[in-house]
Amino acid sequence: MAPEPPQPGPSPATPGPDSPRTGERRPASRPEDIEDDRHDIAIIGMDGVFPNARSTDELWHVLMAGEDCLREVPEERWDLEAYYGTEGRPGTVYLRKAGFVDGLTDFDAGFFRLSPAEAQWIDPQQRHLAQSAWRALEDAGLAGRVPASTGVFVGASYQHYRDMVVGDVVETPAGLGNHNAILANRLSYFLDLRGPSMTVDTLCSSSLVALHQAVRSIRAGECEQAVVAGVHMGMSPQYFQLGSRLRSFSPSGVVRAFDAGADGFVPGEGVVSVVVKSLGAALRDGDRVRGVVRGSAVGHGGRTSGLTVPSGGGQGEVVVAALVDAGVSPDSLGVVEAHGTGTGLGDPIEVEGLSRAWRRFTGRSQFCALGSVKSNIGHLEPA
Repeated sequence: MAPEPPQPGPSPATPGPDSPRTGERRPASRPEDIEDDRHDIAIIGMDGVFPNARSTDELWHVLMAGEDCLREVPEERWDLEAYYGTEGRPGTVYLRKAGFVDGLTDFDAGFFRLSPAEAQWIDPQQRHLAQSAWRALEDAGLAGRVPASTGVFVGASYQHYRDMVVGDVVETPAGLGNHNAILANRLSYFLDLRGPSMTVDTLCSSSLVALHQAVRSIRAGECEQAVVAGVHMGMSPQYFQLGSRLRSFSPSGVVRAFDAGADGFVPGEGVVSVVVKSLGAALRDGDRVRGVVRGSAVGHGGRTSGLTVPSGGGQGEVVVAALVDAGVSPDSLGVVEAHGTGTGLGDPIEVEGLSRAWRRFTGRSQFCALGSVKSNIGHLEPA
């Protein structure tokens, strides 16, 4: 289906000195230009497991149906009633629902050259990450022949399994084997990869910062391609206790992103993996291109009214930097998939930041849609 023509509106504002170039990036005119162009990054393979969706195709159907994938804590995880309480006493949990994945402990240990005993002590985050990364490589047509120069960049934060199951056990697979640094390391080890291998922990932005690092690494020639992933699995009662103590969760168990009734977020589990390489190399090699990363940027909001309070100005600046890096104007965008956690504080600040960025380049308004998948599957935090 052909894209709709742009709607009439005010003339775009004159871009400032830091504004991106308008229009598309100059296409390469010669094969050697394509091979040398490492700026645009192609997504050539992907995989994901989400609440109520075992694949990216199933997730698409969930979104098309407007399905609510949040449910009460499964009995096989932990006893909700042993922790539940609405009176706010320390140690109690007031949230009954979250986004849980099925088959948390499913794992083909033999395929990944692990003994069943070792696999038992390994965090499900490692198990699901390994399986998801392999499926993403299969989707890219690379499983079994991954170039040694491939990098691995993983976004992760929590260690629920160690908190809930492993405890004080000091056996090597349970101790050293469950550090988050091993998430990327084990994948590079299994696939015999020599490119950069790192786990990134910046809390909610972990997987996007991991993607940013991969983009920069490919552009710099540090790796030929990369596996980029984010994972958040096996949520523990301790995690729910902490979130309840901070009053971070939605008491209603509903994520109302960009809604006047937003009252907090609802956590979710999931793992997402993509295989990326330069667009020039992908076109040269005949890869199926699922999407293109034109630009990225990272930054911090600096000092605000609180350590966890975001900055509209800081968010606006980093969005401007990403647009400049991508070489595109907001006028060419039709939708923004936002953070949108469903909090009364964070969502308006995010809209403020985006609005500040948009106003740097255009005087138009009401032409770009805003969305957040968290309303369907919850907040997957580092994933």
